[in-house]
Amino acid sequence: MMSERQKAYRQEYRSRLSNWYNGPVHVAVIYIIGFTALWIYAQHLDNVRFWEWLAVPIVWLACNIFEWFLHLYVMHRPQKSKALRAIYNRHTLQHHQFFTDREMRFRDQKDWRVTFFPPYALVVFTLISIPGAALLYFLISPNVGWLFISTTTSVYLIYEFMHFCCHVEENWFVRYMPFVNTIRRHHTAHHNSRLMMEKNMNLTFPVADWMFGTSDLDRGLLGHLFNGYSDKYLKSDLRGRPVRPDVAAAQPLGAEA
Repeated sequence: MMSERQKAYRQEYRSRLSNWYNGPVHVAVIYIIGFTALWIYAQHLDNVRFWEWLAVPIVWLACNIFEWFLHLYVMHRPQKSKALRAIYNRHTLQHHQFFTDREMRFRDQKDWRVTFFPPYALVVFTLISIPGAALLYFLISPNVGWLFISTTTSVYLIYEFMHFCCHVEENWFVRYMPFVNTIRRHHTAHHNSRLMMEKNMNLTFPVADWMFGTSDLDRGLLGHLFNGYSDKYLKSDLRGRPVRPDVAAAQPLGAEA
């Protein structure tokens, strides 16, 4: 159940939103940019050889570790850089006050603003990916360069989708869809105020959390990936007790939430 503090913060945050903000348009712009970019990249692939396809899982793993690192050391650690401090403020000081493990759900589409990155963030992320793609293009092969940036862009879009699924109303899809149900429980636990600074930093697939021991679960990689909503394997030394998504969403979300 939502605390009075969380309820007050939600109301204050919404009061600062522009009246013209539209959640579906926000999401549409992100995915139009993303899918257009992926289509352009695909036009440059030519007779991809087997070994070139290996770039996809390698880059995917690197992105998973980068996602973990960014979440742990930038989103939850204030930095001197104004740009990095802005990311910390938006995530730790806003997102984590708006959503706690006791109430993770959107009230309506205007609340999507506190979860989705601004559309320009995808453009910035793409620009950051270009040097790596160019290096691989010339050092290994053009296909590997295009597969690199295709993978980084895809991971970004998956990140946004998975994060959205963590904050929607409880439904059959988020509860039973493999990987989605796992990250929904994983991220709900992360929103526990006593765990958020050190546990469950992945928001797509909890691979890096498993690798670096920052997961709240005590089980193997496959167990992590297909854990779903289960809290059977929680570590015994956790600072806080995570709430399952279905338990957190047991009460109807009122208009005042």
